[in-house]
Amino acid sequence: MHSKKSDGKNLPDYFSFGWMMLISLCITLCLNWPTMNSRFWHTFTQDWYHIACANTFATVFIMITFINIFTSYLDSKWLWEKELWKRLVFQILLGFMSPILICYFFSWVSFYFLNVNISSTRYIRNMSSLLVLICIMINLLHMVYYYIYRSSEWLSDTAGKPKPAPVLYLFIPDGKGEKKIATATIAYIYVENGTTYIQHHNSELDVCFIALDSIYKKLDESSFFKATRSYIVSFAAVDGYVKIPHKGLKVRLRPETQEPINVSRSKAPGFIDWLKTDP
Repeated sequence: MHSKKSDGKNLPDYFSFGWMMLISLCITLCLNWPTMNSRFWHTFTQDWYHIACANTFATVFIMITFINIFTSYLDSKWLWEKELWKRLVFQILLGFMSPILICYFFSWVSFYFLNVNISSTRYIRNMSSLLVLICIMINLLHMVYYYIYRSSEWLSDTAGKPKPAPVLYLFIPDGKGEKKIATATIAYIYVENGTTYIQHHNSELDVCFIALDSIYKKLDESSFFKATRSYIVSFAAVDGYVKIPHKGLKVRLRPETQEPINVSRSKAPGFIDWLKTDP
């Protein structure tokens, strides 16, 4: 139903496209199922019934889509367990009120093209309250899954698993064999034009034909930090950082880099905690 993604904070990824389609279809059938007093099969063949189902399906699908988008965005900005009240306010504004307003606008447009005055129908009185209820339920489902997902991460972090011994040397291909590199000599590792480079404290540079993520898995997390998608920096190479308002951090390294190293706002707290903890 859901899939996991890694963006530096172990955040959940919510409904996939297929599940959004299935949920929208189920809700549409539940809301538009003919009553027992109506002619059952005759109702299914009516054009007005097809239009009502199509409008309901599109409205619910749009609602779930925007709840997914806004909730994922808020997950990257404010975690529920760290900034509860701020997150709750923005979740109400973006995760609840915005999808409702978008659905109302879509319904108004669809009725307009059908040459029907939406205020003269039962839609505002009946469907509006149902949309609010559906929106509340989808938001609650997102919250429940968020805490289930995050609790599994918390439990795995506190399980007391023994940490593997830090790797003291890396072995990288050099064309004929492998070259032995002491991790203590590494200042930072970066990717440029699809090639991985190892920059040493003494300004020497090695080309490494290994993916950055594969190298990071071998390194000691107390001594190395993946600051960006393209840079892994060592504790000893960090000369300092500057806070960038509403953006994150700009990190200074030794030796200096050709491009600025900007740690994202979501990763900035983790980077500061890592930097202030002696390896």
